[in-house]
Amino acid sequence: MVSIARLENKLVVVSDPVGVAAYDFDVGSHFDCTHPYRFDAEEPCVLRTGPIADYDAEFADKLAMGLRLVNSPQEHVRASELEAWYPLLDGLTPRTEVFDSLPPADRIEAAFNWPVFMKGSRQTSKHNPDLSVIRSRAHYEQAARLYREDPILHWQKPVIREFIPLQPVRGQVAGKVRPLVEYRSFWWHGHCVGWGRYWHQVAPYACADEAAGQALAARAAALVRVPFLVVDVARTADGRWIVIECNDAQESGYAGIAPLLLWRQVLARIGTEGA
Repeated sequence: MVSIARLENKLVVVSDPVGVAAYDFDVGSHFDCTHPYRFDAEEPCVLRTGPIADYDAEFADKLAMGLRLVNSPQEHVRASELEAWYPLLDGLTPRTEVFDSLPPADRIEAAFNWPVFMKGSRQTSKHNPDLSVIRSRAHYEQAARLYREDPILHWQKPVIREFIPLQPVRGQVAGKVRPLVEYRSFWWHGHCVGWGRYWHQVAPYACADEAAGQALAARAAALVRVPFLVVDVARTADGRWIVIECNDAQESGYAGIAPLLLWRQVLARIGTEGA
């Protein structure tokens, strides 16, 4: 059921549970809030309703209600579409090509060495290993067939990325690629309001140079310039930090970040966005 809550008279959150523990969080039960049914001005608003199929329509619908989503339609594209954020992060993220349709193996081999990382322009298919790390021409031919039938990938532009080995961590998550040293960060108008392990399902992991990963995420957030943004970073096997991807934070799961602390940070930043 859709809930509209005005938190501490500062921010409206429109939420609808999607049944995923790492995404759902009832903000209305953790903060002083009201549940208005009408708005007289363009109040700031955040969506927490899962993947947004038509952001332009959602933005217009909320504007008609007197609400203004934190990210404009243009900012939503810049945050969530790899074609939009990748050129801004040149040198900070693996070399990438986006295709209108699945390319022939010859085209991939002309630009990359096997293995490669394959995904959709917005997301992977739940980190399915058969559709992520593609190790050979034969594997690609099989993965291409699966891609066309996959409910998450088939509508997205296919993306081929340079495969960069990352530092592994202990543990495994059934049906997913091997967990690696990756971190998720949330940014509110350029300020970090959440930082935590991406692979929250395995034993806690840490790095002595984690601050370097945070600094890279901050640099990426400053370059992408989206009000409510997620930046995922990872540590490579040879000790470097790279950006894995960016996303509209409205659509992103919390991963290993405590939602209550994240929203407290967001509310504390409201009114200081220019600081």
